[in-house]
Amino acid sequence: MNDAVIIKYQVTALMRLVASMFALAGLVPGGAVVVSIPAEVRRQVLRVLQPAESALRRVILVKARGLVVSLGPKRAALKGVIPKGKGAGDRIPAFVLFDPRKWFRELAKPHRPVRGAGPRISGFDEERPAYEPPASHSAEVNPASLCRRLQALQKALETIPAQAKRLARLQAKRRAAGEPLRRTEPRRPGWPPGYRKRHSHPVDVILHDCDILARQDPRPPDKS
Repeated sequence: MNDAVIIKYQVTALMRLVASMFALAGLVPGGAVVVSIPAEVRRQVLRVLQPAESALRRVILVKARGLVVSLGPKRAALKGVIPKGKGAGDRIPAFVLFDPRKWFRELAKPHRPVRGAGPRISGFDEERPAYEPPASHSAEVNPASLCRRLQALQKALETIPAQAKRLARLQAKRRAAGEPLRRTEPRRPGWPPGYRKRHSHPVDVILHDCDILARQDPRPPDKS
């Protein structure tokens, strides 16, 4: 079984998961974002969303292998002109093709606590503000970001060849600019984002298989 058959199988499985996430969040493909999402539903969507994004990145990486792209001359930006895509409003954002980089605690700058104005001292005869119970977290304050990520994931699944060309162009631009290898490689070192060693959900198996496929050398097509 060649890579094309494996990719088709994984993409079909990812499409089913995305459809279930849309239904769970109350989203309609191509429709507007929802006003609120219950906290439990948000946790269930995030449980699947990040591994699905990582799996799709690896599918796109495999499809981008061997693509030859030509970089045209760099156009100078016109003064006073807003670049295309700024303030797009309801426009679906582009799918992120590169894994978020790892954060290493030992390499981070030490955090220095900010000193306040001084100790807070109050007397027994002073009036104290009435106790206010914490706000309910049954619904997310602004689920727009989560909805946009779902929309971007669905659009990328439907346009994988175009996403592969976009990745190839981004890699070519970064190589031409002399950027280091870690900036031209979509996969980050180690386990992919959202990976879980204990596969308790179908998306965990999909991400595992897609990551193995992305790490292997490309295989010739099966002509049998």
